[in-house]
Amino acid sequence: MPRNARLVETIVNPLIFEKGEVIIREGDQANLFFVLARGSVSVQIKIPTQTGEKRRRVASIGPGLTFGEMALFGGGARSADVIADEKVICYGFAVQQLKELAGAHPNIMMTILSNLTRDFSERLRHANEAIRSLE
Repeated sequence: MPRNARLVETIVNPLIFEKGEVIIREGDQANLFFVLARGSVSVQIKIPTQTGEKRRRVASIGPGLTFGEMALFGGGARSADVIADEKVICYGFAVQQLKELAGAHPNIMMTILSNLTRDFSERLRHANEAIRSLE
């Protein structure tokens, strides 16, 4: 496993964002996914109103978690904005580079997808609890 971690390190792109900076913009091409190392980010969507639109925060993500991971599942356009709540350090992974690396080392992608599945499951549980509390 340490060997796989060293291989992944060869394609990681450390990134720093200041408070209020947009990390992901809705509508942009999804070609990177991120692991948050320090700070927190908010996921925001646009809600149409009679006078235009407003933003609604739908998630807050902290250290150790991922965002923009849907880029791994088919790319396409981003579905939300992700904005730094404070100074943020994260690691960006270009999907194409990751797929090329995983072509030679399939266990890397299996490990990443397994971890993402666990993360998605936990997020869904929290969302379900939040929805229950609204009733």
